[in-house]
Amino acid sequence: MREFTFGPYRLMADIEATRAWYEAHPLPRVTCDCAGCRNFIQAVKALPPAVTDFFTALGLDPEKPAEVCVDRGDRESCLYGGWYHLAGELTAGGPPPGRLCGAWLAPAEGVEIAFGPECHLLPEDFPRPCVQLNLEWRLPWLLEEKNPYFTPEV
Repeated sequence: MREFTFGPYRLMADIEATRAWYEAHPLPRVTCDCAGCRNFIQAVKALPPAVTDFFTALGLDPEKPAEVCVDRGDRESCLYGGWYHLAGELTAGGPPPGRLCGAWLAPAEGVEIAFGPECHLLPEDFPRPCVQLNLEWRLPWLLEEKNPYFTPEV
């Protein structure tokens, strides 16, 4: 286990167990065929180094979220929400009662993260204990088709 501090969060993360689980599950977890998910699969492959370094440090594979959804878009991008699981424990900075996660932090431009102890859609074989990394991030629209999440103001 390795200790990490991100703003108010402290967590003990089992990087090797997390990495091993993602490597043992080679298929992408995004199985929806909507335009937003197809774009996510492309855009997540071109993340800035600060974001990929963050994922690598925790043993996470950015191409395999537990959940991803599109909030809204503009001509060039979409705002995505989602979460990932990592083996470990949140030791400080958890959410207040009744909240899914604690404070939102911005480790890179267009990326906000928050951690929480509840792990939703957790696969049965994922190592325990587990922490959920919640994300909101803006990713570029890379598909050749028109972005259906963009609605110009009238």
